Amino acid sequence: MDLLDFLTKEELIRFFHCKKTEMSCMEEPNIFLHQLRDHNLVPEKLYKKVVKMRCKEKKKDGVYQILDWLEKERSDSVHLFWTYVFKDHILQKYPVLRLFRNSLIDGSFRVYENLPAPVDQTERENKPVQIKKTTAKEKKRERKRKKRPEETEEDKQPGPSCPSIPNQKKPAKKLMFFSESTAEMKRSGEEVQDEQKKEGEEEGREEEEEEEEEDNTGPVHPSVFQAPFLPVSCGSVNGVLYKRRFASGSRSKSIRTEERWFTPEEFVRQELTLTDGHWKKDIRCHSKTLNYLLKKQILIVHSLLCSCNLCSTMEQDLLDEKNDDECFICDSDLGDLLCCDECPRAFHHQCHLPAVQDDSLGEKWMCTFCVLKTKQKCWQPRQMTEKEALDSSISQYILHCEYLLLYMYKEDIDWVFIEDPTKTVSGYSRVITDPMWVDRVKTKLQNKQYKTLGQFVSDVRLIFHNCHIFNKGNKFDKLGSRLSEVFEREFKTIFNIE
Repeated sequence: MDLLDFLTKEELIRFFHCKKTEMSCMEEPNIFLHQLRDHNLVPEKLYKKVVKMRCKEKKKDGVYQILDWLEKERSDSVHLFWTYVFKDHILQKYPVLRLFRNSLIDGSFRVYENLPAPVDQTERENKPVQIKKTTAKEKKRERKRKKRPEETEEDKQPGPSCPSIPNQKKPAKKLMFFSESTAEMKRSGEEVQDEQKKEGEEEGREEEEEEEEEDNTGPVHPSVFQAPFLPVSCGSVNGVLYKRRFASGSRSKSIRTEERWFTPEEFVRQELTLTDGHWKKDIRCHSKTLNYLLKKQILIVHSLLCSCNLCSTMEQDLLDEKNDDECFICDSDLGDLLCCDECPRAFHHQCHLPAVQDDSLGEKWMCTFCVLKTKQKCWQPRQMTEKEALDSSISQYILHCEYLLLYMYKEDIDWVFIEDPTKTVSGYSRVITDPMWVDRVKTKLQNKQYKTLGQFVSDVRLIFHNCHIFNKGNKFDKLGSRLSEVFEREFKTIFNIE
């Protein structure tokens, strides 16, 4: 059970109230603000205003305004607030939050239970939050409004919190927030509703502008978004987004690259030219932003209360997200999968080459793809001619052959060349006198029937030669040509052939 579940709502709110100033002073608060915004804990308009601030002091005031708004308007969400700011990636960035968490764990936070009573209405001018709120609004409004002829020198005096004139009051200036027409009136419930309505209209216009920008990218047929996985990019970084994994939105490891799985937030950070990127607007799929895909319900985010495995925060479930959900070779999620500790791939024990036995596994396991990659990083293979490679003894290149066979199994999606064609294709034996298939090549390799690398390569090439002779220009001939090109490319790459 999470430590926050042992604390009452009142305790969490009181602790939040006492820590607002410390949180507002955190260096580089944008990631902290992104986290709040991603979980709908901050108004979009206020968020955009604060993240654009360049002055450190103004940004501190802005962060305090956000926290103050959260306490006053969304106090029921304080438990969620602490849950999301205590995530590992946030704690690593902000040491002060680690101290807060330790305070909640060891019980030292209870020192804040004996606070003085809240300041009443008559002393309201002395509240620090009002100072900050008023100062920022006054400066903004002074730039926007024209000077009235009847303004006097008194209007230009410091506000009610200024130490030089402690008792002076300027309610008109202090209460100014949205429009000049209400600056000199006491804010009533109706006026607040009017202001909220105006803010909603402004947000609506911003959404319309975003949609207009999306429209300018050109029409995209809905069918391109129907696949279970979608190509995505952020600048020069490319990946594949798996819609099923997008259950928890920004926190879900739903985007896969060759190296690993990323959350949308992590994926954006891979594009180093973006200094203040946001996954909703900077990750694109078929020229459309992820924000567009969310609005069109192409991507679905589960409820914050969802307890499914994809939304779980349990350690084992989070660990499982680092690897694929299905076998890299056969694309099936049935049965037990063996996960590579170096890449996102997962395999059935018998699909991998060499086949893996449970008793041979150590604390960490690497697949053949990663073993070969690591080996070549450590010992860069010398350049050789194709003849030199083919004449080599196969005993020193078993790993390379297993790699090539795994590539064949992966690329042959319909398993056209995997099994014995004499048993599955009518009339095959009458045309092809020396049949060959991938399973047979694997068996010969495992039984050590090849002496040289050339014998192994010759059998693989025979598969595609037979395919061309038997099919002559049909779709299977084209498939064979494509797989032949893949094999030759990988063969020359891993043997560093000139």
